[in-house]
Amino acid sequence: MTTRIYTDQKVIATTLAEAVTTFDITKVADLLSENGEYQIQNDKEERTETNKSDFLKWLGDCFDEFLFVNEDRTRLEYTIDQCLYCRIGNPVTIFENGRFPVFSRDLGNREKCGLMLEFKDGLVSDISFCYLFMKTDNPYPFEKRCSRLSD
Repeated sequence: MTTRIYTDQKVIATTLAEAVTTFDITKVADLLSENGEYQIQNDKEERTETNKSDFLKWLGDCFDEFLFVNEDRTRLEYTIDQCLYCRIGNPVTIFENGRFPVFSRDLGNREKCGLMLEFKDGLVSDISFCYLFMKTDNPYPFEKRCSRLSD
């Protein structure tokens, strides 16, 4: 498998988003660094760090789960925003209005999640979950914190 190297982070983020939206795991793999750290959601809905291989397996499972429920869909919708908290300004790709690839069994969970990207040597070197965006409204993290404080 040949790895393409892109120098422009916006091009890389858009290319990665397009690969995910069309369920093209091979193209996703081409854009990820072999030595990166990638966040996934385990069976207990906890976030964990993993390697490229495990991330791709998890993402493929997310594709399968999404397509099982949405048989008629051929692609996902997405927007690219920017992180507003831990890595201010880094690109964050938000799929399906923040409902993919992170799934919640809690029907009351309205929190949107995006994939925040970091880059090294023309590839995506790290992916982590992001909940605070520059342009996309996501009031739930604030509601959750406020309810914890008032309890």
